[in-house]
Amino acid sequence: MKSRPMMISVLLILLFAATSFPLKIVATINPYYLILKEITGEETEVDLLVGPGQNPHIFSPKISDIRKLNEADLVIANGLDLEVFLNPYLEDLSLRGKTVVYVGSILPDELLVDEKEKSDDDASGHHDNPHVWLDPIILSDYVVPFLVSTLSSLDPGNSEFFTSNAADLIKNLQEFNDETASYMERFEGKTVIVAHPSFSYFFKRYGILLEPVLQGVGDEPTIGEIMKLVDFVRSQDVIGMFAEYQHSKRAIDILMDETSVKHGELDSLGISTESIMELLQWNLVEIKKVFDGE
Repeated sequence: MKSRPMMISVLLILLFAATSFPLKIVATINPYYLILKEITGEETEVDLLVGPGQNPHIFSPKISDIRKLNEADLVIANGLDLEVFLNPYLEDLSLRGKTVVYVGSILPDELLVDEKEKSDDDASGHHDNPHVWLDPIILSDYVVPFLVSTLSSLDPGNSEFFTSNAADLIKNLQEFNDETASYMERFEGKTVIVAHPSFSYFFKRYGILLEPVLQGVGDEPTIGEIMKLVDFVRSQDVIGMFAEYQHSKRAIDILMDETSVKHGELDSLGISTESIMELLQWNLVEIKKVFDGE
């Protein structure tokens, strides 16, 4: 007779324990990992799939990565063909009822940067640039509110906590944008050379033109193409050249040798940064060094 009440008590304890487990979240790239950690604090388990020193365009998951995805309650991906090698696994997760969201899918079409790419595989020669996380206003107005809404729908008990943390982050992003816009105003309309168009959204936000050395993924310009860029640099009002940690520096190195334009190195994923604000500020400092001729 006593076994039934005891069994009910055990079941209630197990049910409470199950419902009190924190959400398990996997972010495909480091910027979203940093944002999620800041919003959720210790209330969720946030894991990172593609390390910030790796190139997400060509990342191929290991068995341990697939296990990590399978164990997640929520997967935050960028989309816009950034994680192309992950697409089959993410699609399979969705088909099995897992919550997989793509940040790029929430943005209005008019915000997306259309890249013209010479590619035999792309008949249209166009694709949307995926590096949306480097625009602080896209983050403050779209990405952070979207992540809060998604988290709150899965964990309504912590919705107020998520919202409060996000409000602080949004304030910091807007202040960063004001600071950056004020600095960049005198360079509006000028051109920068970049190894890869990762910072298209960032420079577009502040009216600076961008000329990428590498349009596609894993390609290398020919010597002839590099020399055309040398002529371009010499004939245009180019105020800086930037290599990038996750991409080849060969072409930028040649341009540096052939021209007198100041140069630096940017980091789109945050190799050694501990917050999204630190990532943005670190790149702004590097840009200022080049633009100010330091």
